[in-house]
Formats: sequence, structure tokens, C-alpha cells
Amino acid sequence: MMRAAHLLWDGDPKIFQDPLALGLSGFANETAFRVAVEARHEEVAQRFTRDFALFFFRSLRALMIVRSRYAEDELAKALERGVTQYVLLGAGLDSFAYRRRDRSEVLRVFEVDHPATQQWKRARLRELHIALPSNLTFVPLDLEQHTLADGLHVGGHRPELPTFVSWLGVTMYLSDAAVFETLRYVASLAPGSEIVFQYVVPEALLNDEGRQVLASIQANTASQGEPLVRVFEPTTLAARVKELGFTQVWDFGPEEADAHYCAGRTDGLRTPPHSHLMKARVGSVA
Repeated sequence: MMRAAHLLWDGDPKIFQDPLALGLSGFANETAFRVAVEARHEEVAQRFTRDFALFFFRSLRALMIVRSRYAEDELAKALERGVTQYVLLGAGLDSFAYRRRDRSEVLRVFEVDHPATQQWKRARLRELHIALPSNLTFVPLDLEQHTLADGLHVGGHRPELPTFVSWLGVTMYLSDAAVFETLRYVASLAPGSEIVFQYVVPEALLNDEGRQVLASIQANTASQGEPLVRVFEPTTLAARVKELGFTQVWDFGPEEADAHYCAGRTDGLRTPPHSHLMKARVGSVA
């Protein structure tokens, strides 16, 4: 919904272009979509203020589109180095495989997600008459019940070849053990492999406005049965990630994200301070 709203309402240039987002969001048309978004806006306005609701949804849109743009920018760099496998871990309603059919000859895509979510998505793709690309493999997997290694093995992933992994909007919902077991497996992949993942920082690192945004997101996810349970302090997390076997680690925080993607914008899009992205590489660049 936030990717679709970005195309409809935010200014140019667009940070992230996803023409399939509106259809994948589950709404029959733009009118139905607008009604749903306005209803959510009103809920937040009633709970806080209208000004905060406007700020909150701008922050939420920025979060969603910046994280997707950053992951795909880093994927493009990985492709230039010869990476041929792309794992979308917690793929959700990501549309890369369907938007970028021009990559189908050079990139094998694995969409890894909870079986129920994946089933809904596949049904929606059929409703939209979107054909499945030949380079796409679905991997149904619950990371709290099974390991990424097991899921990818069944899906035909080749661990001896460099892989790029995108893991957005997931770590905050998992146990500590599930997060680091997954990262440990990615660190065991072929040299040249990389992962970009999103995480949430503790409240103590946020200002009052940031805490309010995080509290609103927490209330929304908890009401849907998926409370935020995991936060990480950036420096400590980077050290733990390196201990797993990654040779290089980069933190991409909100200030850097805004400077890179939101500078000069007049539509108010700014990355919320609670959300960070981290990139980690296995072995050498070559």
C-alpha cells in the first residue's frame, strides 16, 4: 500500500517505481485503495492528531520505499560483480521478479516467505493475470520452525555460487535465535555473497517524535497479531554480525538514507529514525 501511495501522491522524482504495487495491495481499483488509506489515516488522526497522522504516513511511506530502493540498488551492484542468485527472505508482496523480467536470463530469484502469506500472494497474482517468471522459485518457510538452509536446499538454491539476500521488515518479529541462525547461514555462503537487512533500534536512541512513530507502528502490528519483539543497537549488532563470519559490514541509518534518497525533496518524505538497514558481505569483493 505504501509503495502504491508513493506513486499516487508523492512528488517527483519518485524514489521507487513499483507499478504493480496497487494491484498487489489487494484492492480492485484506485478508488477503493484511496478509501482504505484515508480510513487508516483517520484512525491515526483520532488516536493522536491530524498533523501527526500526516507525518506518520509520510514516514511509513519513506521507510517502505527507501528500504526497497536501497536493496535493489545494492543488488544491481552485486549483479555487476557476477552474482546470479537473489533470495528475497520474507518476500511478502515484493514485485521485483515480475517488474524486472529483463533480469530473468541472468538472475535466479527465490521468494522465501511464510506459507500462508505466499499462498495469498500467488492467488492475487492469478487474479491480476500476472504470469510467473521462469527464473522464480517460491520457497514456503517459517523461520521459527525451519532453517533457511533447509528451505533453500529444497528450492534448488546453489550455496556454492554467490548470492544476494534481501531481508526487509522481518528481523523485528523474530526471536534472537532465529535472526542469528539465519545470518550465520548467509555468512556460510560463497564468497561475494551479501545480505541487506532491516532492523529496529531501541527507544532509548530515539527522540520524542521517533518514539511516537515507533509506538504507533507497534500498536498497529500488535493489533494484527505480529508484535515487534526484537531491537538492536547498531554498533553491537555490527560486531555480532562480523563474529558470524562476514568480512565487511555497513550500517545505513536514517540520516545517510535521507541524504542519499530524500535530499532536496519538497514532499516531506524522510526516513523514520527507528529503522536502520545493514549490509554485510562474505569474503572478498571479487
